[in-house]
Amino acid sequence: MNASSIARAVHARTPSISFLGKRVIPKNIDHTPKVHPQSPSSELPKSFAEYRISATQHGPLAPKAAPRASIQPSAGEYFDRNQLPERFWRMKISAREMEIIESGGAAAWA
Repeated sequence: MNASSIARAVHARTPSISFLGKRVIPKNIDHTPKVHPQSPSSELPKSFAEYRISATQHGPLAPKAAPRASIQPSAGEYFDRNQLPERFWRMKISAREMEIIESGGAAAWA
């Protein structure tokens, strides 16, 4: 036998994590809704429908919200690569090149 297996047999394994005790579920948990501390208003909305009227997330959620102004790029700015001159477009990839990419280069020698 080697020394490491003898040492393992003599010493019991002790975990490096020590637990503080049994888990205890609290008897009383308050589930009443509360306003978030960082909320701009200090009160909860009366209903979800009321909340949706004023809420926005990437645009208005409610159909009654005021229309937003259309966004147009300034002079020399573009929203899409295909609006640029052709020299800035993405290069077309041939079917052979795609096969080489998908095979990890193995198809180049097959």
